[in-house]
Amino acid sequence: MRRTWITFKCATAATALAAVVVSASAQSVAVMGAGAPRATAAVASLGASPSVSGNSAAAREGLRDQARDWVASQTATDSALIRIGALDGRVDPPVCESGYRFDFPFEARSTVRAHCDNPVRQYYLRISVERVRQRLVLARSMAAGEIVSQSDLTMRDLAGSSGGIDSAAQIVGRSLRRAIGAGEAPLANDLEDVATVVRAAADLRAGDMIPVTVLRTELLPRSKIPLGAVTRVDDLNRARLRRDVPADRVLVSDDLIDTRPVVVARRNMMRGETIDSTALEVIEMDRRALPADHLSSAQGLEQGEVNGMIRAGEPVRASMVRPALMVRKGQIVLLSVARSGIEISVQVEALEDAKLGDQVKLRNPDSGKPLAGMVTGRGAARAL
Repeated sequence: MRRTWITFKCATAATALAAVVVSASAQSVAVMGAGAPRATAAVASLGASPSVSGNSAAAREGLRDQARDWVASQTATDSALIRIGALDGRVDPPVCESGYRFDFPFEARSTVRAHCDNPVRQYYLRISVERVRQRLVLARSMAAGEIVSQSDLTMRDLAGSSGGIDSAAQIVGRSLRRAIGAGEAPLANDLEDVATVVRAAADLRAGDMIPVTVLRTELLPRSKIPLGAVTRVDDLNRARLRRDVPADRVLVSDDLIDTRPVVVARRNMMRGETIDSTALEVIEMDRRALPADHLSSAQGLEQGEVNGMIRAGEPVRASMVRPALMVRKGQIVLLSVARSGIEISVQVEALEDAKLGDQVKLRNPDSGKPLAGMVTGRGAARAL
């Protein structure tokens, strides 16, 4: 009798265990709805026993599809924007004879409950809605290295938070780092700036002047521009080639002997020496060999004064010359005086040093009367 009671009790427990319905455990998320920011989709895990049915995956996807369609109808949202969290792989939703009923069990509306009356089951599925943004996409397929123009772009609504650019100014005139297909949105790291370079259109020989007719300019991505590349044709006006340059190569500064006009001394000149027209000449020299303050014209240097020793052939620098004193203190100066259309010259004494164009204080040596004049040359002035 005792053995029979034990058997009955085990059978009853087994029957009760088989009738247990295990519900899914839900994870909470932020409020989601049409046009709301995207939240990360979660997996709804269920405590049901694993199924051996070969249709388990199809059943899970079918339930998710039904949930997606229901949410779309309730929220007036495109179903393509709705994301349903994946069901646990151990869950095998049965065929619901009464059809699944759906609702939002929580105020946040971030979870959908699927309920079946026969057999009795219920599942909780996480949901999220992608935000739609307008982003620029390519109107045609483009290869890496191509430069994007305005006509290559079109605006399109894109779902998701994968980035993208909405301002054409950030794309137009820039180069693609990779090939991008039509309809695809270029991202910031797909683009790089470009710059102008000068390329030889024919073979060039060392020592030759560079004719503009054998040069062309083009835009290149900055990552492909060689170091020291020439960027303007105007920079080559006085340049000669230091070495041979084959056709189709980008010119760089090391290819060039870039000359500039420079004033040089024809002979050695000593400190304090007055400069005359025979002491200087203007020649062309390699720009890279010139000091920053070199003089390119001898105009205004005549009657100047050497401020330090200048060797023959040396470029004359601004710091090497200074305006010469045309009048020195105590020197007798010839002062020109104009009266009633008549100009007379008288000898006066300079009371201070003065350069060309300076006003200078003078004195009549006979009467001692002070006078003023403007220096017009060496030992000469005009009365004021």
